[in-house]
Amino acid sequence: MKALTRIFALALCLILAIGCFTGCHEKGEIAVTIGDVEFTSGYYACALVFSDSEARSKVEDALSEKGALPKEIDYWEQKVENKDYEQWVRDDALLTLKNIAAVKTLSAKDKYTLDAETKSVSENESEYLWESYGYKDLLEQNGVSEQTFKEYMLDSYLMDKYFEFVYGKGGKKEISADTLSKYLADNYVLTNKLEVSFSSLKDEQKTDKKEQFANFEKALKDGTKTFEDVYLEYNEIKKEDHKHEEAKDDEILPKDQHATVIGNEGTGYASEHFETAKKMAVGEVKVITLEENAGLVLLVRKDISADPYYIETFDLMLREELEGENYSDEIEKYGKSLDCTVNDFSIEQFDIEEIVYPEIAY
Repeated sequence: MKALTRIFALALCLILAIGCFTGCHEKGEIAVTIGDVEFTSGYYACALVFSDSEARSKVEDALSEKGALPKEIDYWEQKVENKDYEQWVRDDALLTLKNIAAVKTLSAKDKYTLDAETKSVSENESEYLWESYGYKDLLEQNGVSEQTFKEYMLDSYLMDKYFEFVYGKGGKKEISADTLSKYLADNYVLTNKLEVSFSSLKDEQKTDKKEQFANFEKALKDGTKTFEDVYLEYNEIKKEDHKHEEAKDDEILPKDQHATVIGNEGTGYASEHFETAKKMAVGEVKVITLEENAGLVLLVRKDISADPYYIETFDLMLREELEGENYSDEIEKYGKSLDCTVNDFSIEQFDIEEIVYPEIAY
């Protein structure tokens, strides 16, 4: 489930440009054939750039764990997951192509195709990233055309959408409603939450905040104030100025628009307060003092299962958390089982050390 994530992650990069990577491939030249799926040299170059970017991030993370990040990094002398840097990048790029070929092959067997709306979303997203997020500067200098990038993006959408086709409602491996509901209840907690950091407060201000939160806790427990009353008071909002969002057309909104979801480790809403909130009874109120007196958190436990908004809105996220890893493993296994022919001349013209990173922020 990393296809789109790794594309959008490039939007965070800021790297100095060096070298030239474009090679001398002919337009439409086939670089890799996997099963019945052919990939051009430009498409391979696109996958290679994304793999190189990911490898750089892994190197930087590893170096950061050892101490301060060096001002200059010789990436190509580093190891990535116990592999030489260049070998990891080339292996990862080829693995990406195998995964895409696998999904394309399986989709064809299942007679599944992307709908018009998804194609339109992919087209618009591609154009936006290309023109407004610097992908044009990044990819064109590395031998990748806009059309090739659009094809890569569309294939990334296919990888994600095929998961929905398989594990979604009516899919051949559909995850049952009961399984989803149980997973939601076990790994997510609905709360009302207020928090304050003491980092920029003076001692007397900290004392005032502690007193305020203690008063909030008492008022909520004895029922003299609702959470909305507390929320408005804390944020200094007049009740007459506060309006709730109204649903449009068939839109569904949460019953409590002040509610906050916190999740277990590894979920989309992971929170350090999950274990505490999970042990609370529905309706229970608690003020938590953060470690080293760093601040306060006020929690009111609610029932996430009582509001259909969450099981409906979180549907795909829950399915991915339950089966996303299995899906990725199965796709990878199938991709590796397909015959793979590599045009060595086409791919060896791309020198990893000469990938260009324009000096702009994506």
